[in-house]
Amino acid sequence: MGAQEPTFEVAGPYASTDGPEAVATLSAYGFRFDPAQAHQLDLYMAKDASGEPAAMTIGLSVPRQNGKSHAARWYAIWCAAICGMQVVYSAHNGDVVDEFFKLLVAVFENETNYPDFHAMLDGDPYRQPGRQEMKFASGGRIRFSTRTNSKSRGGTCSVIIIDEAQELTDAQLNALLPTTAASPDGVPQSVYIGTPPDPSCVGTVFRRLHDEAHGDPEPDSWWMEWSTPDLPPDDSSPERLLQLAYETNPALGTRIRERTVLNEARTMGIDGFARERLGWWRPGGTQAPPLIDPDKWEKCLVADADAMKEGTKAFGVKFSPDGRTAALSAALSQKGGGSYIELIEVSGTSRGTDGLADWLLARSGTTAALAIDGKSGTAPLVKRLADRGYPRRAIIECSSADAQASVAMLLDEVNAGTVSHIESPALDESATKSIKRKIGSSGGFGFGDGPGSISCPVESAALALWAARTTRRDPKRKQRAW
Repeated sequence: MGAQEPTFEVAGPYASTDGPEAVATLSAYGFRFDPAQAHQLDLYMAKDASGEPAAMTIGLSVPRQNGKSHAARWYAIWCAAICGMQVVYSAHNGDVVDEFFKLLVAVFENETNYPDFHAMLDGDPYRQPGRQEMKFASGGRIRFSTRTNSKSRGGTCSVIIIDEAQELTDAQLNALLPTTAASPDGVPQSVYIGTPPDPSCVGTVFRRLHDEAHGDPEPDSWWMEWSTPDLPPDDSSPERLLQLAYETNPALGTRIRERTVLNEARTMGIDGFARERLGWWRPGGTQAPPLIDPDKWEKCLVADADAMKEGTKAFGVKFSPDGRTAALSAALSQKGGGSYIELIEVSGTSRGTDGLADWLLARSGTTAALAIDGKSGTAPLVKRLADRGYPRRAIIECSSADAQASVAMLLDEVNAGTVSHIESPALDESATKSIKRKIGSSGGFGFGDGPGSISCPVESAALALWAARTTRRDPKRKQRAW
């Protein structure tokens, strides 16, 4: 079996833990725990002399497919169903949330196989995706949510389980953590479980917890980690890599097979294998480089007087995921020739989209296309435009494939030097700091917020360029009159 004890751990003293009782009780019903998972549960359930959580913050980093969520999920169930506590379970992807919710439904609604668990249920589970909830006769409750910058605002809970913690941003944490400030059960607790972030990950919180644990940990913050401290040499033998995998994967030899690990070692780069299978954390952070090369972006700069004046004109509007920000850009393109992009405005949406709709409508007569992206704001803006007579054929409500195509087109034109832009601090910062963000599971990508910057401006510019290049509409006038 793989190593059952963490390769690195920071944990303070505690007076007692309910971990052994929970493992014994749940095992009697057929729910098994590896020694590593039982150890995790011991720390999650550790209490000080007053009976309150010994640690307010606990982090767990372990390579993929090692059952990292198992103990934390049963801890959430124990807190809510047995102890009557208010719990929030949050994950980055909806599939992860649904997986845990389905586990609860399969157990607590199965009166035949689990009558004791069924007796704990208080009413029917609330099943609306993204807002699932289960209440218990103890008075406890588990709420489920995927993460946005506003999820869980206004609620109150005692325990937050943050799955896929490597994806957690500070903005998302700022929305989640205050819900524990007035914990009805005394000392609140947050549990972060994840894997070392890959280079495209925009999360910042998990990295900070890791670095603090390895540097100057706080007494109230504990950390468990299965990892190799160093990147193996490129010429490491398969036998050596397998040995390192046994040292860092508690499920190796049981749920993970040697054959699988050896195949990963042969097919993955050493960086990827070390991160995904050996739990290796890249020193100095994992922030990805900007998607657009700053030097190439600089070479596309032209003086205002030299900017393109004529061509097929289009606009792009991008709403941020939380709907609070909208960016508007314009583009000109010449068939068989160059193109031009310009950021018009970045603004908040607290007052709605009425002014934006008026601005776009005033220029509809010379606009070939308008591309709009962002679930939080597209529908209201399209409705306003349609109600005011904006040409419906000119409006493109972008799919994820359209958004990906726009990013690829802008990147290609910047690299080729066929697109130009004038000096614009907001667009320049967005273009030269935004990083690669994975979209979906088929290799698609887009722009993601970079350090100290937002991606909305450059995304709107990409949408405008794509719309100008691909539209077949040809309004009579093509002046550069934003």
